[in-house]
Amino acid sequence: MNPPIWRFPLTKPLAYSYVRMSTDIQLKGDSLRRQSERSKKYAEDHNLQLVEDFRLEDIGVSAFKGDNVSSGALGKFLDAVKAGRIPKGSYLLVESFDRLSRQKLNASVALFFDITSNGINLVTLSDNQLYKAGEAEFAQLIMSIVVMARANEESEIKSQRLSAAWGAKRRAIGDKKLTGLCPAWLELSDDRKSFRVIDDRAQIVRRIFEDSASGQGSFVITRRLNDVGIPAFGRSNGWVQSYVTKILQTRAVLGEFQPHTKQNGKRIPFGDPIPGYYPQIVDEELFLRAQFARGKRRIEGGGRKGEALRNLFTHLAKCGYCGAPMHFLNKGFGPGGGTYLKCSQALRGLDCVSTPWRYQDFERSFFLYVKEIDLGEILAASATKSEAIALDDRLTSLKEKRHQLEVQRERTYALINQAISIDFVSAKLRECENDLAGVDVQITDVELQLSEFREQQSISPDELHRLIDQLQETEGPDAFAQRTMLAGRLRDIVSDLRLDIEGTKPRLKKAEALFDQARTDPTERQRILEVIQRTNIEANRYNRSFTVVLADGISRKIVLNNDDPTDFIAEVTVDAVGNPAGTDRGSDLQTLFGLNPAH
Repeated sequence: MNPPIWRFPLTKPLAYSYVRMSTDIQLKGDSLRRQSERSKKYAEDHNLQLVEDFRLEDIGVSAFKGDNVSSGALGKFLDAVKAGRIPKGSYLLVESFDRLSRQKLNASVALFFDITSNGINLVTLSDNQLYKAGEAEFAQLIMSIVVMARANEESEIKSQRLSAAWGAKRRAIGDKKLTGLCPAWLELSDDRKSFRVIDDRAQIVRRIFEDSASGQGSFVITRRLNDVGIPAFGRSNGWVQSYVTKILQTRAVLGEFQPHTKQNGKRIPFGDPIPGYYPQIVDEELFLRAQFARGKRRIEGGGRKGEALRNLFTHLAKCGYCGAPMHFLNKGFGPGGGTYLKCSQALRGLDCVSTPWRYQDFERSFFLYVKEIDLGEILAASATKSEAIALDDRLTSLKEKRHQLEVQRERTYALINQAISIDFVSAKLRECENDLAGVDVQITDVELQLSEFREQQSISPDELHRLIDQLQETEGPDAFAQRTMLAGRLRDIVSDLRLDIEGTKPRLKKAEALFDQARTDPTERQRILEVIQRTNIEANRYNRSFTVVLADGISRKIVLNNDDPTDFIAEVTVDAVGNPAGTDRGSDLQTLFGLNPAH
């Protein structure tokens, strides 16, 4: 059992002073001092022991909604009374009834009786009235009810006036802004009717969104801003990650203003956002692409990024035999040095193929045969985007908009259980469904345009080799930006990537195990295995290969020349419905690709 809330012998009744103020601004005035001094004087005049080390204060807590009882100090006091931690016969000193409650009359009266019926004497200091525990006189009760009713009425009027004032301000937005507070890239005009864009800051904000959309996280963006020496907004001597994240989250860049109100000392949204309140500095497509990229990083993780983002296939490349991620291995410089991709299972000493694949060789082979990546445009990093990149960006933004509308629809469904008007919820749902249908039509149209463009797209082999050389040789900040953008594009286009470093060779072990289970004659077993191995080598089945599955359902398997990463033995593409088409160099395609292309 919890100990009582006092630390001295009881020689006289205890008195507890309860102080409530609707906002902490009143602390700057006379309210706190006045209430405290009145409590001390009453305790001295009536021979009471004032308990001063048990603070009963609800600062900035509403009595109009009963928050001081449900979650505030007054509620904790009542819990302590009922638990026997405060002795019966103690006194609760309040300035007036409106400090206890401003709720509707039935709730206020119930609170009054909850206090007095549990053995606590209630004192209102403003009129020096004592309401004894369980002994309040009829005239006193009538007077207390009148005071409590008036307190609720005053709060209702105040609430209505505040709402009306905000409503009037919202309607008069064209004449005057609601508040002078604004984002750091804007400033309020002298007549308070509009905001001016601070151009150099707006350019920094747009660059932050572009970097985020290209795949860079808040930490990397913050580090770049500080490394380049771009001055932070305000008085800070440098950029901090939390502020960059805040910029990426705010819809103020789209021109929206979200009014807020305070509840229990916390700012919460108040009403619908007001579009067009601020000047828009980031277009919606870029904003949505940044949100999409941020969401992917939260789900997949960002991976460790070196100076040039060496591994473009983090969280993407997997072992074709066991499905474990391919680990990026840096062996340093020297004859046996370099960077490699190796099965993470094998790296941990578990049973899988331990042969590594030289990273630069794999990267070159991948971009030679996965032509859906617009390598030229990404590496050029030009101001004018190619049509394919523009369509890709448009598609990404539309899919993110669809996701946000689906979230909004689910939140609207949740309102049904909150006793909110069915007509209101129905109207909101119809609005969501109409918006979703419109976005679906746009997604279909963009996907069709993108498909037609890629069918017509062509690039010469020499030009492609030159671009890959550029990708692998460029260093410095430009290389990081290019490779970050490229890694983001890979995650958009590729849904699965499997590496078979030794082709089908590891599967020969399964055949050996089957022979052992069947107790095959050792001589016969050896003869059959030699035939299998010879035919596999002749058919190039032991050559390294990789299988890529694209987001549109198309899959492609490439069997490479082990001695030349730019040369292939066979290439087969399987469309979304399972129809194969391919090119070989004398190999048996049916044998090579009889397996599911995704394995």
